[in-house]
Amino acid sequence: WSYRLLDEQERRVFRAVSLFPGPFTLEGAEAVAGAGSGPSVLHLVDCSLLVPPRVGPDGRSRYMMLETLRAYGAGLLTEAGEGEAVAAALAGYAVGVAEDAMSELAAGTGEVAAARWLDAEDATTRQVLDWAMEHDAALGSDAAVALRLAAALAWWWQIRGRLAGQVPLLRAAVDRAAAGSEAWCAGHTWLGQASLDSADPA
Repeated sequence: WSYRLLDEQERRVFRAVSLFPGPFTLEGAEAVAGAGSGPSVLHLVDCSLLVPPRVGPDGRSRYMMLETLRAYGAGLLTEAGEGEAVAAALAGYAVGVAEDAMSELAAGTGEVAAARWLDAEDATTRQVLDWAMEHDAALGSDAAVALRLAAALAWWWQIRGRLAGQVPLLRAAVDRAAAGSEAWCAGHTWLGQASLDSADPA
């Protein structure tokens, strides 16, 4: 009933943000629903279609959609034929977040803040990794997304003690990427590091 009262722009934003598997920022919403989506997000809160923002572990205000509404929105997204475009936009957002956070981790500046940022985006990055690995990669574009994202997350995985457990995913992503590419080389570097992390110290 509340959805039917929305205008078309607000309906489109509702459908798009339903793809987020967990809390998301206003920047994330605009990444998948388009610039200028902020007022529509705020109206969705007013209509009880989104949970009012709460501060996440990274200090950013994050919105959330209840699971029943998310399932409803996902169905509408598919019916509208917008699923693939929104999923690709979400993938671009996730890669951007991961690469920005990785730069901070690698520079040693704001390491704690960067790690908490990735903690807050964990559900989204995991969903994007699954999508990129399973999606039809006939042109190789999705393989590049998977490897870029995995390589960007590897430092954070190591900090959180999760790198060794990601070896199968890293290996699969590396195998699908163009040999010699920047992401391919980074993937091999992290595979080597994961082997060292998982080696028996004895």
